Amino acid sequence: MFVVALLFLVVAIVAAIVLFATPNRRSLALGVTGIAGVLGVGMLFFTSFYTNDEGQAKVIRSFTGEVQGQVTEAGAGFHAPWQDTISYDIRNQQVVFAGTENDEVDLQGSQVTVQDREGVSANIDISVRYSIKPDAVSAVYKQYGSQENFISKFIVNDIRAGVRTVPTAYGTLDLLNSRAKVEKEITDYLEQRWTSKGVLVDSVSLQEIRYPEDVQKRFADAQNARTEVEKAKAELEATEVSAKQKIVQAEAESEANRKLAESLTDPVLKQRYLDTLKELGKGGNLVVVPDGFNGLVNVSK
Repeated sequence: MFVVALLFLVVAIVAAIVLFATPNRRSLALGVTGIAGVLGVGMLFFTSFYTNDEGQAKVIRSFTGEVQGQVTEAGAGFHAPWQDTISYDIRNQQVVFAGTENDEVDLQGSQVTVQDREGVSANIDISVRYSIKPDAVSAVYKQYGSQENFISKFIVNDIRAGVRTVPTAYGTLDLLNSRAKVEKEITDYLEQRWTSKGVLVDSVSLQEIRYPEDVQKRFADAQNARTEVEKAKAELEATEVSAKQKIVQAEAESEANRKLAESLTDPVLKQRYLDTLKELGKGGNLVVVPDGFNGLVNVSK
């Protein structure tokens, strides 16, 4: 627009000079020059005015492409007529790779095919949310130009690289059972790569890991076997606990009997014998105790 406005002014000035050189047309030349001047200044004004919305940042560049500033705050402003602005979206952005189409999500690519430590291939669906720091847009422009170019050549490539790198440290069963840990390691990989570029990793969601059917069957069998082992282990532990309880109980009873036996000395036994005779006699019972007999014979009256 700056070039168009400048050309418009040049043409208008040339036209005015030609008209001035023509007799009886000087008033017309003044009118044309005035109108052209107003139009040219108006065009320069509008091309120098910009607005920066919430969630945007702008790079101010010269008409030769050199970065001459950036705008990170929302609002309106002006730049020099020979400058223009490049806008970047600094809100939360989402990149999704999946094996199936989804009308609610824009896919940046298909599922990512990986190989685990055992050399078995799997397909992974993943979603990554990120955002660009406002003060990093100048560096992004210098290296990648437009935001679309930055996403395709940096963001997308790094996500694919991270998703392919992390699973190589896991066996098949570990990869299927360690989704949260894998997500964390992919997040760490991206943060290490992106921090210096002014990009924040907001979240990584490992949505699905798909192995071939035969691998999934082996995984299911292994899971069932593991469940049976855990069940048997629990039953064994319960049996051991029950046995220990019985041993403790038996030992307690044995100890009680031992202490009781130790406490029943001859004097104690005789006293209890006499106490029993006394109780029987209180009811008017006749108690016969033959000589040399240690028992009791109760003869009711």
